Order: sequence, then structure tokens, then C-alpha cells
Amino acid sequence: MKKMMGNKNCREAVRRTTFWIAVCLSLLVPCSPLLLVSCSTTAKLPEGEVLYTGITEIAYGRRARHYGRRHQEQQDSTGVITAIADAYNTVEGLLSGNVDASTLIHHMSQRAKDHELSRQERDSLRREIAIYQGAMRTAQEEVNAALAYAPNNSVFGSTSARWPFPVGLWFYSGFVNDTTRFGRWVFDSFAARPRTISTANPRLRTQIARNTLRNYGFFHGRVEYEVQPERRDSLKARIGYSVFPGPLYRLGNIEYQRFGHTTDSLIRATADESTLHTGDPFTAIQLDAERRRLSTLFRNNGFYFYRPEHITFRADTLRKPLTAHLQVRPRPDMKPQERNRYYMGRTSITVLSQGDFAVTDSMLTRDGNILRWNGNTQKPPLRYGAIRHNLFYERGALYRQRIHELIQTKVGGMGIFSNVQMNYVPRDTTAACDTLDVNIFAVLDKPYDSELEAKFTNKTNGLLGPGIGWGMTKRNVFRGAETLNFKVYGSYEWQTGIPSEDTDRSLLNSFELGSSLTLTYPRLKFFGLARKLNRRAQASTVYKLDIDWMNRASYFQLISFGARLTYTYQRRRDIKHEFVPLRLDYNMLSHRSARFDSIMNSNQALYVSMRNQLVPSMSYTFTYAPRARDGHSRAIILNAKQAGNITNTIYSLCGRPVRERNKNLLGVPYAQFLKLTAEWRETFPVTARTAIAARAFLGAVWSYGNSTMAPYTDLFNVGGANSIRAFGVRTIGPGRYHPSASGWSYVDQVGNLKLELNAEYRFPVVGALSGAVFLDAGNVWLMQPDADRPGAAIDASHFFRDIALGTGAGLRYDLDFLVLRFDVGIGIHAPYDTGRSGYYNLRRFWDSVGFHLAVGYPF
Repeated sequence: MKKMMGNKNCREAVRRTTFWIAVCLSLLVPCSPLLLVSCSTTAKLPEGEVLYTGITEIAYGRRARHYGRRHQEQQDSTGVITAIADAYNTVEGLLSGNVDASTLIHHMSQRAKDHELSRQERDSLRREIAIYQGAMRTAQEEVNAALAYAPNNSVFGSTSARWPFPVGLWFYSGFVNDTTRFGRWVFDSFAARPRTISTANPRLRTQIARNTLRNYGFFHGRVEYEVQPERRDSLKARIGYSVFPGPLYRLGNIEYQRFGHTTDSLIRATADESTLHTGDPFTAIQLDAERRRLSTLFRNNGFYFYRPEHITFRADTLRKPLTAHLQVRPRPDMKPQERNRYYMGRTSITVLSQGDFAVTDSMLTRDGNILRWNGNTQKPPLRYGAIRHNLFYERGALYRQRIHELIQTKVGGMGIFSNVQMNYVPRDTTAACDTLDVNIFAVLDKPYDSELEAKFTNKTNGLLGPGIGWGMTKRNVFRGAETLNFKVYGSYEWQTGIPSEDTDRSLLNSFELGSSLTLTYPRLKFFGLARKLNRRAQASTVYKLDIDWMNRASYFQLISFGARLTYTYQRRRDIKHEFVPLRLDYNMLSHRSARFDSIMNSNQALYVSMRNQLVPSMSYTFTYAPRARDGHSRAIILNAKQAGNITNTIYSLCGRPVRERNKNLLGVPYAQFLKLTAEWRETFPVTARTAIAARAFLGAVWSYGNSTMAPYTDLFNVGGANSIRAFGVRTIGPGRYHPSASGWSYVDQVGNLKLELNAEYRFPVVGALSGAVFLDAGNVWLMQPDADRPGAAIDASHFFRDIALGTGAGLRYDLDFLVLRFDVGIGIHAPYDTGRSGYYNLRRFWDSVGFHLAVGYPF
């Protein structure tokens, strides 16, 4: 019997094994072409092609090294130095282009330190070095871009680094000749066509790079390439590029000739703004910039038909070696209308609905212009005044291009048009005509727009769950370019990691429901008194109402009502003003749990900040952000907010004491405080592709009169992905205070004083992947001691040790439309007592590490 059972089990094992072998074979058969050639990425290359695997290097002033062979640097010797000196002092030597540019600059730098030279000669050499290096840096970036071509399976777009598994090429080799439906689907979905030497086209790229060198003043520059097989008789190869810039041509005398009386006067009046200066590199980029500058100058002074191509240059390079004497002239064949100055005439405005461009009605406006529209309505779909206040010229005024650009920006920014065109037409065709009539064609966008938004959140306090929002927008509500938006949203979250002994929980732990109604005017609207301010400025007026119902399971239910009026005004490109003259926020706790009451009772300041209250406030924000130049950017943001002062003044006029606390408005206490914040951000370029970014933030909230503590939402906290990255959100402060571990300890780690400093060095890694090394510092404090939070008040004797400090590094991947960021923060100093002495007082290294995945740069 046992023997029979053993034989039966053996046969059953054999059947199972056979079955699984058959299953595996059935799965492997369709993929057999892929498996047969998976070890080769060159088996199915087109005949005569070689797989391109990247660039070995782009060498400047010397031959590019071969793949797999280390480049041996030249050793300095008397002969080399002599050759370099001869090359620098003779034009013929420079024209050969075989001198290492970096070594040449090094030799020039040594010569600049030679005490046998006069101080003037040394300064001259230093200027020469700076000019050559600056021109070379700029040209090098453009040359590298011209030569760059990423191979298959490139690492973040790198031209040299590749991922070790070329899956796309494997699929190409396996299914390129497959004619079955499955095979064609696999090929179209997963295969990557090989990038070969011919598709890299190094000959064309070297020609473009050589032209780029010429554009930057290196007229005798050479660019060569060499195809370098990875192995002998291999079908894989890299490309090495050798760039010999040669000498740099400089500008000599610059003369403006044969311009008319008016244009010549404009040139002389703006001579300091010229992009051409004697001694600068002779570059096509600067010539084109001067063309554009003169054309813009003339068009801003009535010369409507003037274009950059109407300006020509003549260069004399024979008078002095490596120097170009320049003559700037207008084209001799310019037409009469291109030389005339023009003034503004009549304006015709045509407002059309989508899909119907036949004009059906028109009207003559009070200022003599014409408004046309289509449709069966007796009234135009857009009131004339809504667009007239964006026309910043008067009849008879001189044509100016900057006014035209401002009008286009303002009209396009009204948010109700899908297309806007402005055409200027001379009143007649005679040579003496000096009047331009304006025709504006504006096509209305769709009247309604709807959006649906879904999200999933996972917060650091263990809450996670989905959310959804829906919004509807109505454009041109009252025929004055107004926009009305209605939005509803909702979300719910589960609490994870709750101890089993916690019985006060439910499946739907927390939820939030809300809606908002927003009416936006594309101008300042203040009882007709802001008409002059609207001229030549970007402005808007926003009315908003919102309601929010928030349930936090086991804690509270909060109902919030809000209403605000916001004015935004921007007359200059670099300065923006935002003024909120009226904002009302009403917070009401409709339900409180025993746990929440115990938290509130143990912390009086937290109770005051989260109790039922009305916050009547106004605020002003000033933003200064000049246009970035050469990678250098700056932003300064100042904000002031006050709450309750007007209300308290009215109460005092009615006989209530100014210092009396807990006065009510609409049945609840109202908040009274003053909040000031200042933020500075700046980016300093170090090289063409690296920069140092810095940020400083300072804020303070003073509570007085009717309040002892500002509302919770107006208090400060630190920590997190955009703050001190070595610590989590609200895990530091205030001051030296550190609460005992609990599920709600983070709620009282806020303060009414804040200082935060951040700096990071940003650099490229490979392709679109860049990195950063950062240093963060800061904390929050209380202005007055709090018995419930010892050490939380600011103290000058402990100020520097109260500042948390962290460092770290991160990666950023630029997708053009957004930046994905991953930062790893490492704590150096915690302001609270950790049980360790010394400045580095973190107990364990891994306890001081913070990981952050975020979107966008931190500042």
C-alpha cells in the first residue's frame, strides 16, 4: 500500500512539473525573438550603420581623448611656455588654433603677476583675460548645445552616460521584422529606434558649432570630430569633438552714419544704452542686440514701419589686427513710409463670437471710434468702456511700440478672449501720410468653462485619503469682462497608526466640505474713482465668499465663513501691490470632543487661538521682483496685516474701554493683532550652469486689545520640505520647548516670532537632472513667557543656541512644465534638550534625517 501511494505521489509530481514547464514554454515562445537577440543591440542595424553610444568629450584647445584611454596632461616645460608666449604675441600663432586655451590663459595670468611689468600693463592683461574668459564661457555653452546629441537609453538626457539596460533597443532588435499583430504592437509600444552615427550627423554639428564660434567673435575657430569605435571592428562608436577657438576679434571705433535728423538725435540721446562698446568682443549677438535696440527706439518714437533688418553694419578688419572698426547705417533702399513718423488716428473695435465672423451691427462711440459686433442682439456683447480703458493712447498721439505691447497684454489679460489682433493701417497710400488707423479684432472665448480636480493626500500626521473638486466659470458676466467662478470641493481622510486601545474612531475619520464664489473684474473698481489708476496698469478687483465645514474625528468640527475684497495693481513690471481692504473670517467650533477639550484646557494660548471668533482684517502686500538678468534674480516681499483695530475703535467711540478684553461681535470675540512679514530671495550665478540661491524670512505677530493670542492660522511654524528640511513640519519650537511625544504635540509648536534662513548651491548632474547642497536654519518663538511651554519665549542669552540648523542634499528633475524634487535633510543642531552636550546634539544619526518629495523649488 505504501509503495502504491509513493508511486501515485511521484506521478502527480511529474504531472505538475510537466504542466509548469508547458506554461513557461508557452509564455516564452512569443518572446523568443526578443530573447534570441537580447544580448545584442546591433544585430538589426541598417546596413552600413554604426550605433551611436554618446560623446567621449568636447575638448577645447586640444584633441579629444579616445574612448577608454586616459588623457595625459601636458607637463609644463620651457619649450611649452615659450611656444605659448610666442602664440600670444604673434597673430600667426593664434590663427593656428593649436594652443590649449586654458593653458594660454594660465600663462597670461602668470604674466599679469610679473613685477617687471608696469601696473598699467598688468591691469591691461587682467582685463584681456576677463574679456577672453567671458566670451569663451558664453560661446562654450552654445557650442556644447550645438554638439550635444543624446544616445539611446541616455541618463536624463545626458550625452555620455547611459543606463546599463537598453530595453528599447532590445525590443527593436527582437520585433523590427515581426509582421504579426502582436509583434507590431510590441514594436510600436516599446521599441526605440537606434540612434546611429549618421543620425547624430557630426559633420553638420561641427559646421553649426563653427558658425557659433564666429557669432561670438572667434572668426578663425575650428571644430573637428572623430568617430571612435568602442572596440576594433565594433558596430558601436562614440564621437569625440575637438574645438580650437583661436583668437578673439574685438570692436574698434563705432560710427553711426547716414541716419536722418530725428533718428540721429535719438541715437545720440541714448548713446549710453548702446550694446556696442569699443574693446568688446565682436559678436553677431551684440550686433543683433543693437539692431533690435535701435528698431525698438525708433518704433517707440513714431517710426511704425522700422524693423531691425533696416539697419546694416560695415566692418573693417584690415586696419588693425584682430580688431573690427564698425559703421552702423540704415539700409539705402528703405521705402518712404519706412522713414516716416506716424500718429494715431481712428480706432475700430470688432468683437466676434466663436464660429460666427459676420459683422451684423455697429455703433459710433462718444469719442469718435467705431464698435462692431455680430449676433442678433441690439447691444454689443462687450461694453465699449470695458475695452476702452485698456487703450492707452489718444487720437493724434505719436505711435509708440511699448504702448502697443501694453495694450495687447491688457486686452489679452482680460480673460474673455480666445484671440486678439491689432492691425495698424495708414490712412492713405501717399508718401506724406502720417496717420495710422487702428483695427482691433477680438474673438470671445467660450462663455462657460468647467474643471474637475481629483487628488490623494498622505500627510505626516498619518492622515491619508482622496479628495475631489469641481468648478464652473462664467466669462463676461455683466458684459464688462467680469469672470464669475463657483467651486465646490470635498475630501475625506483615514487616520493610520491609531493604537488599538483608542475606541473613539470610525471608518470615515475626517472629512472636509466647502464651496466658494468669486467675482473678478480685470480692473480696479471703486465707485468710479479708480479710472485714472487703471490707465497703463495691470489691475484687478476680486470679491470672494467661501464656506468650509471641517470634521477632525475625535477632536472637533469647525465651520468657517469667509468674505474678502482684494485689489491687485501693477503699473511697473517689477513692482506689484496687493491690498485687501476688507476680509472677514468667522470660525465656529460646532462640536468638540473630550480629548480636544483636554488639549485646549492644558494650553491656554492654544485655546485662545482656536476658539470661536471673528477676524475682521485688512492687509497689504508689496512685491519687488526685477527681471532676471544673466541668471541673477531677486525678489522682496513685504506684508502687513491688521485685524480688529477698526472694530475696536468703533467700540471705544461707543464708550467701551480700549483695553477691555473679550468684547464680542456677532456673538463671538473678535481678534485684534498686527502681523508683519518680510521675505528676501536671491539667486547668484556662479558659472553658466551653477548658482547659489538664498532666502531670508522674518515675521512677527503682536496680539493686543481684545486678544491675547492671534488665530492659529496666523501664527508661524517651521520645518518641512520648504523650510528647515532636516525636521518635519511643526516639530521645532517655539524656542527650546519640546513637548512630550503624543498624537497632538505638533499643534502647539507654533509661535508669534519667526526667523528662517536658507541657502543652497545648485548644480547640474546629468541631462535634465540637477542637484543641490543646502543649509537651513531658523526657529519660532513666543514674545512673552508661557508657563505651559517653558523655554518658548525669545531670550537674547540663548538666541543662537535656539536656532535649529540642518544641512543636506537633493536632486531636482526638470520636466519643463514642473520640477520634481527629492531632498534629504540632516540635522546638525536641535534647539531643545536632547540629552547630549555640544553643538551637535542629535542622539542618533538616523533620527536626524528627513526625507522630502515635493514639486517645485523650495524658494
